[in-house]
Amino acid sequence: MADYNEQDIDRMRQDALRRMREMRRRVDPPPPPEEPHRPQQSPPRNNAGGLIASLLRGTESEGLFNIAGIAIDEEKALIAMLIYILYKQGADVKLLLALGYLLL
Repeated sequence: MADYNEQDIDRMRQDALRRMREMRRRVDPPPPPEEPHRPQQSPPRNNAGGLIASLLRGTESEGLFNIAGIAIDEEKALIAMLIYILYKQGADVKLLLALGYLLL
């Protein structure tokens, strides 16, 4: 084990404090400026984009989407999409089952 003098210990302590502040800054970013209020527009009829938008209406601030009356959070939706993509690419069944287990 190397011997450290006071300067080395102080330098390591300052470096650790700097890294801690940087991590906290990344976790707690300042709130974004508020956007001006826009009136809600109804989705266009006979449009696939409007249908998808109406199905995905949810509280995005909470990370939830309402798909056909079922609330799904972003993480579960992402895992489900990943399972679908991997399935289409011919991924190993064990991997797909492990990802499916995460959805429970």
